[in-house]
Amino acid sequence: MAALQECDYYGEAVSTLGERISVAREHAGMTETELATRLAVQRQTIDAWEGDGSEPRANKLTTLAGVLGVTPAWLLTGSGDGVPAPTDEDTTLDGTALRLRLAAELREALDEQAHLHKRIARIADALAAID
Repeated sequence: MAALQECDYYGEAVSTLGERISVAREHAGMTETELATRLAVQRQTIDAWEGDGSEPRANKLTTLAGVLGVTPAWLLTGSGDGVPAPTDEDTTLDGTALRLRLAAELREALDEQAHLHKRIARIADALAAID
């Protein structure tokens, strides 16, 4: 894994703003929902930022950096104070850590599914009202 340490692991040429937001959030031990609550935005907004579908405005970027314990410059470019590059130990999860990470991911997916189910029902009701 020495090659990881030698390259600019989170630099602009290697990772995106969304990837750096995601890594910093996970490093801070937060779910998308927890981060959204701290920033007073929708969870879908965090998802869009992390998926590079949109970018936070300057004021949210500054707040986001503060909440995640990184600099705005690191989020934008990967340079400055941010999350350290992973080591061999970071890339190997034991059974408990893997179970916890998968459980958190499952909770987020179920939350998203519930939200989509409500949205679909709203749209179906609106269509039925038109007829």
